Amino acid sequence: MAQQGPIPGSQDPVHQTTQGPVDSSPAMMAAGPRTSLLLAFALLCLPWTQVVGAFPAMSLSGLFANAVLRAQHLHQLAADTFKEFERTYIPEGQRYSIQNTQVAFCFSETIPAPTGKNEAQQKSDLELLRISLLLIQSWLGPLQFLSRVFTNSLVFGTSDRVYEKLKDLEEGILALMREVEDGTPRAGQILKQTYDKFDTNMRSDDALLKNYGLLSCFRKDLHKTETYLRVMKCRRFGEASCAF
Repeated sequence: MAQQGPIPGSQDPVHQTTQGPVDSSPAMMAAGPRTSLLLAFALLCLPWTQVVGAFPAMSLSGLFANAVLRAQHLHQLAADTFKEFERTYIPEGQRYSIQNTQVAFCFSETIPAPTGKNEAQQKSDLELLRISLLLIQSWLGPLQFLSRVFTNSLVFGTSDRVYEKLKDLEEGILALMREVEDGTPRAGQILKQTYDKFDTNMRSDDALLKNYGLLSCFRKDLHKTETYLRVMKCRRFGEASCAF
């Protein structure tokens, strides 16, 4: 295995604090695209409980937009961490062979989840939301104590926040499910299972391989979740940015 080292990374934009209430006056709205972007980031900083409580008339498109932003951010965090872990701990010559072993197997591959945009378009919004919820919930346990593993990780910033972000996205998906519920009987969980916890013994080759596989699965599952949310948002609101 390669020599251990700290995992460099980036700042955490989601948990920046906002100062003062959001101004929705005509003068503020007339400030142009830059203002719209700032408002989007301000919305991203709000937990779902505040969004639902403070803005009870929030549109469905707003809920979807918020969920997509959060899923996109989590997916990027997962991808960045996987790449940095791979670069730091996994020799380049071993990466391909490891990814084709049982270490890289994700339990989410055993459920009937769409593997891409085209397959996702064949599922109803409620089905996609249920699958997304299952994927998110399967990571809540393993990620709750992630900071014990990546104590020097700057990619995750304060690693405990990843769990908070995931819980936040879970609440958003539940809010969307309540909005799009069509009166059909709610299907039971396809599979109630969680991933193993990350191994804290980073000096063990077996632990490194286990964590490498878990990070790979986390990245894949967040990519699926982001894809499903984007498909639903584009299908409902037909935006020009639907090509992804």
